[in-house]
Amino acid sequence: MSADVNDLAVSAPSRAERTEQKIVAAARDLFVERGYQGTTLSDVAAAAGVSDRTIYVRFASKAELMKRVVDVAVVGDTAHVPLADRDWVAVLMNAPTLEERLTAESTGVADLMHRVAPVQAVAMQAEGEEPLLAAAAQAARIDTMKQGGAFWRKLYADGLLHPEVDLDWVIPTVALLANSETYIHMTRTLGWTMEDYRSWRYRTWLHFATTPSAVGRSAQS
Repeated sequence: MSADVNDLAVSAPSRAERTEQKIVAAARDLFVERGYQGTTLSDVAAAAGVSDRTIYVRFASKAELMKRVVDVAVVGDTAHVPLADRDWVAVLMNAPTLEERLTAESTGVADLMHRVAPVQAVAMQAEGEEPLLAAAAQAARIDTMKQGGAFWRKLYADGLLHPEVDLDWVIPTVALLANSETYIHMTRTLGWTMEDYRSWRYRTWLHFATTPSAVGRSAQS
């Protein structure tokens, strides 16, 4: 068998992967349309064109399926490739200029938020009754904080920030602005589009990166 055929065989999704894609897509649509309580696993099976047993073989509970829907929305597909290993994340961490990194960050995150926000809103409503979802949401918040901190520390280490930027102030401040709850508020309450959010995020992060931090632990001490 030629190398090209081998590559095709490796890259083509398996039957199990295609089944999971159908299940996750159907679940996402139903959760967003009907809410968490209004959606059953049997509903998802019917919408995906699979048996109830197929659902239960892959997901032991509705909470597990909801978590998988959120995880897929974060990365954009069902491939088991962590967000940190995605190409656009490599650009935002390593591009040679501040503008290139902020462009990759704001564009990539705006796309991510657009995918995640509808299902995240549903998952948030279910956190009180589903410990699995509550734990996953808290872990995601902590991970987002860590990744955001790594982004800003890398900018600093590479000499791309104003020398008087106070990272101890910027990192937690940005973390408060960067979460999905903020995106949901801006799009639903303020009526912003995804492009509005992307532009705001770029301009705000650029301000933090190029302006001396007037408030911070050092300024308050």
